[in-house]
Amino acid sequence: MSRRFHWGASPIKFILMIQDTIAQGQWTLPPLQPRFCGRLKQRLKTRSPKDTIKPLVILWISSQETDYLADLTYAGLTQILGKQKVVDFPFHWSYHREKRFFWNRKNEYPSNLGWLQTDRPSRGFSILEIKKNLDQNEFQMVVLSSAKPDALECLAQLLPAIKVPWVFVDGGDWQELGGDFKRTGGQKSQDLFQTILREQPPALVFKREMPSGFKNEWMFPFPFSAQISRLPKFLPAQQKKYQVLFWAVESSGVRREAFKLLRGRYDCDQNGSVAGQKSRRYAYRGPRYFEALSQTRIVLSFRGEGFDTLRFWEAPACGSLLLSEKPFIQIPNGFEDRVHAVFCNPDLSDLLTLIDYYLSHEKEAEAIAQAGQKHLLKYHTPLKRGEYFLEKVASVLKIRFEGSSI
Repeated sequence: MSRRFHWGASPIKFILMIQDTIAQGQWTLPPLQPRFCGRLKQRLKTRSPKDTIKPLVILWISSQETDYLADLTYAGLTQILGKQKVVDFPFHWSYHREKRFFWNRKNEYPSNLGWLQTDRPSRGFSILEIKKNLDQNEFQMVVLSSAKPDALECLAQLLPAIKVPWVFVDGGDWQELGGDFKRTGGQKSQDLFQTILREQPPALVFKREMPSGFKNEWMFPFPFSAQISRLPKFLPAQQKKYQVLFWAVESSGVRREAFKLLRGRYDCDQNGSVAGQKSRRYAYRGPRYFEALSQTRIVLSFRGEGFDTLRFWEAPACGSLLLSEKPFIQIPNGFEDRVHAVFCNPDLSDLLTLIDYYLSHEKEAEAIAQAGQKHLLKYHTPLKRGEYFLEKVASVLKIRFEGSSI
């Protein structure tokens, strides 16, 4: 029986329903706005066999929510393997265009971390097409790219058809494996994840918040990186106009303590480095945000829900001195204290002393900032994360991909 749709439905759900029913040959349009319906049907018609993208390499199961680690990793892998070889499912519009619809404004940082200015498909695959490609062994590997409930539910639907190794990129805030499924999706999501772990566990895990000292032969540390394509030109120290900057929400005790120490000191009150901020109300976004970072002598970064933050990477990328607590997660090729960054005590007892010292020793601070920037560009970009990802997959799973030199 053919399906009919109501135009009052959610646009996203409506389009997803259209894609699935087209694939099943069950397309019927309501007798309204025929010119619009004809154009929509033409744009969303199913691919013919000759148009199928081959060879497919990685099935990238994505969340429809913003996930920084997933977005950064996707950007790196597509730079290495090519734009057509990493298939995002469900279709993640922000990977393929700057606007969701033509009437929207462009996506702003950090919601556009996965977008690259290349010619990519305007639509994705239906679930029937994905299952068919899995059944025909078109994919070499499946990646659950996010620790968010909607991505997990998608994996659960596809799992019976998956015959190749699947890999989990756990970008959640919690140190427990898959802990963010419970944090964001509740007990139901956590139970589903535990069931999958028992019945068909991942072949590898790449974990953002991997505790220091923890070792496992199938789990690798995998923190954020800096999307350098979004950054402005590096500004020398003499052009910097801010002393100390710390824009953050109060999501941890150490951040609240930092705001108390900074209150009324330096130029923090004037530049907005104060408590009570909401990320959605930040005055500086996109290029203006990076311009402000690059014009700051010392940028502070402290743990929130997890240790790893984008600011930890943004500060050295912009050529500013990063002052942070010492990392308690594993970071391959991490920053060295007093070489690439400056680390303070976990209780912030020496924070003000360090700030005073490096504000009064400009050349020393600038040398560390420049060394940190060079180190980041060498080891901590999406491209470098993609190379690291493929190296581990090749060494452990013995999977090598066409288009990669690894």
